[in-house]
Amino acid sequence: PRSRVHTLQSVPSLAASTTMSQGQASEPHTSVRFTTKLEPRWVVSDTPLDLPTRLSRYGLSEVVNHLLGASPARPFDFLLDGELLRGSLGKALAARGLSGESTITLEYIELLAPPQPRGEALVPDWISSLALAAPGSSVASSNPVLSGCYDGAAYLWDASGVQAAALGGGEGAAAVKAVAWLGERPVVASKDGAVRVWAAGGSAGGAAQLSCVGHHAAVACLAAAPAADSLATGGWDRSILLFRPPADGV
Repeated sequence: PRSRVHTLQSVPSLAASTTMSQGQASEPHTSVRFTTKLEPRWVVSDTPLDLPTRLSRYGLSEVVNHLLGASPARPFDFLLDGELLRGSLGKALAARGLSGESTITLEYIELLAPPQPRGEALVPDWISSLALAAPGSSVASSNPVLSGCYDGAAYLWDASGVQAAALGGGEGAAAVKAVAWLGERPVVASKDGAVRVWAAGGSAGGAAQLSCVGHHAAVACLAAAPAADSLATGGWDRSILLFRPPADGV
């Protein structure tokens, strides 16, 4: 049998559903068991509770805070079957084909505040793509961020957001559509159909180390193999091409 905890009547989001007059039909409920991997002071009883299926993240967070007696309240997020709960319990049950008669387990986790930017850097035109150097590489500790821009250049940035180098660009340069790291070498794909590879770490003002030619229209996307020995590109010419740029750039 499902447990009913009457002390939850003081939670604002539940008040309407737990003070119904005699003979009035109740709204849909389901049995919920809360669990968490947070430190012990944030753990509540795993006894199932009978809760309205209309509750979403905010209402469920109110329930957990009520059980904890937390003051001030702490916001929580919830996982159902390993996925973040977005919308009401009722919608989540329906999407999974679950019955309100069964007991579901919700894991609650800390609700993280959205990240706050530490600064910003401007480029002359639209930014089309970003790539981050692989952890452990030499460029990951120096200029790990590579961005593509519609002004025809790709830009290298250090970890604090300071521009370190501009690759290509200039008058008449085709807009950059995609960028990637081939190991420690920046790769830039453009609307002119070219895929250009720079020397390790890139160098401001220098020419590309080599060009991978084969597309007859703009290159729309680019991916580098983890082994840093090949590239895959997709273009507006409806082709997907594989390249194996030589390690020495010849």
